[in-house]
Amino acid sequence: MEKNSQDKLSSKFVIDTSYLLPIVGIEVEGLNQEDIDKIFRFELYYPMSLIPELIGVIIKEAKKMRLDRIPKEAIEGLNSIIYGGYVKLISPEGEDIEIAYELIRKGCNDIFDALLYATGKRLRLKILSMDKLFRKFLKEHKYDYGILTSHKEIIITSND
Repeated sequence: MEKNSQDKLSSKFVIDTSYLLPIVGIEVEGLNQEDIDKIFRFELYYPMSLIPELIGVIIKEAKKMRLDRIPKEAIEGLNSIIYGGYVKLISPEGEDIEIAYELIRKGCNDIFDALLYATGKRLRLKILSMDKLFRKFLKEHKYDYGILTSHKEIIITSND
């Protein structure tokens, strides 16, 4: 979709794994199809370093459901994320690892959240995330927690 020039600055986001789960057939509490459709109108970036997290969630869900194999929908969804252009995959850089390590040293217990934050900082983009605990961690440790935004915030402000 074409976006007008005033939209340009606020139309790019680094996206957390939670927002990709519906593509692989996993429902996310607080995220409906209408929200997903609106989110994917934006230009979305996904750190390649988070792909293991996405695969881990797919495997964990299949195991929890006691499935004999990973559902075809999950495999096709994963392939469409990686190869289909839903998101722009972003390669990690040394700066990301440095920022992530600093967060981990300060007590962040999720390497994927740390890498997500690092990528957003490096690219100077807002991060779409529903993770309230990570936001709280950033605020408590005096990091830029304002970089995190939820889909509800961007959908309200975008009102197309």
